[in-house]
Amino acid sequence: MSKAKSYLLNISLILVSAFANFMLFLEAYKKLSIPFMNEEQRVENAPLLFIYVLPSFIFISFIVIFLHKKLLNTQKCKE
Repeated sequence: MSKAKSYLLNISLILVSAFANFMLFLEAYKKLSIPFMNEEQRVENAPLLFIYVLPSFIFISFIVIFLHKKLLNTQKCKE
C-alpha cells in the first residue's frame, strides 16, 4: 500500500473513532448531566466540551493508531 493511502487510512480512522467517541460521550452527557442543569450552566459548559473533550478524543485516537502500528510491527519482526 502506498504511503499516501496509508496516511489517508490512518487519518480517516482517527477522525471516525474520535467522532464516534465524542458522539457517545455527548449522548451519555445529555442523558446523565443535562437534566440536572439549568440553562445557564448548559450554555457555560458547551464550549468546554468542544475545547477539552473533542481534542482529547482526537489525541487518544492518535495514540491508539500509534500503538496498533507498533504492535503490528513487533509481531512482524517476531515472524
